[in-house]
Amino acid sequence: MAAVQRLLRAAASSSSSSSAAAAGRRRMATSLAPEQTPAGAPAFPFAGAERRRRPAHERNVQWVFLGCPGVGKGTYASRLSRLLGVPHIATGDLVRDELASTGPDAVQLKEIVNQGKLVSDEIIINLLSKRLKKGEEKGESGFILDGFPRTVNQAKFLMELQTLIWWLI
Repeated sequence: MAAVQRLLRAAASSSSSSSAAAAGRRRMATSLAPEQTPAGAPAFPFAGAERRRRPAHERNVQWVFLGCPGVGKGTYASRLSRLLGVPHIATGDLVRDELASTGPDAVQLKEIVNQGKLVSDEIIINLLSKRLKKGEEKGESGFILDGFPRTVNQAKFLMELQTLIWWLI
């Protein structure tokens, strides 16, 4: 997690001002022991690199953030989503969006939520499948999942997709 924080700080520093970017490079340079820095490598890993967004087909980031409630999954997922240029897909947002819609699934979902019951795996998987298909149609080649999977059945579904590259815990 510390490495992710340093990456996000470095990205924020390089976009704000040149003196802040230099300070970020100094912090990053001092965070590695001399024996950890390869010979000839710049002290800051992104030194001299232009910040530009790569084309969608090159941004094939497929990550899943897992963890206990309140540990910062959504915070880091949204920050990395902006930094990497891939969508942050949170199952809670999918459910809220569906509740706000007027479709047939929304009526069933409203009944479940109003009764205080948990939303079934089938509904969650259906919502996620729709979102991933919609993203594929728009040309999105990656995603960061937040809040999925929460059950064994959801994990089995995710493994069946066979598109997952990284698991972040």
